[in-house]
Amino acid sequence: MNEWIITTAVTLGIGVISYFLKRTMSLVDQHNTELQAVREKCASKADLKEQTKEIKEDIRKIREDYTPRKTHQKDYDECRQDIKEIRENYLTKEDFIREIANVNRKLDRMTEMMIEAAQKGQRL
Repeated sequence: MNEWIITTAVTLGIGVISYFLKRTMSLVDQHNTELQAVREKCASKADLKEQTKEIKEDIRKIREDYTPRKTHQKDYDECRQDIKEIRENYLTKEDFIREIANVNRKLDRMTEMMIEAAQKGQRL
């Protein structure tokens, strides 16, 4: 009977050790997979240096091409002034249509007068 207890205890011990060993190995494999995924997603130092160099070059170009806000405001004010001038000096579409309609009415009256004169036998 002692042998049976010892055999059972040894079997249980080996089972528990195997369970924890398998669990530990699974966690190690999982961490290894996650570590590989992180390595694939991360940038190398060379890539980082290259991107930093490109960004610095872009910043330098922006600084060279930068136009101060005052200049933009001045241009904007000039555009506003031009718009005011255009509104004062040019006709709107509605005004143009109205004036053309007046001219057409006058032409129609003149045509009618000429037709009436021709019918009466008068010379113009």
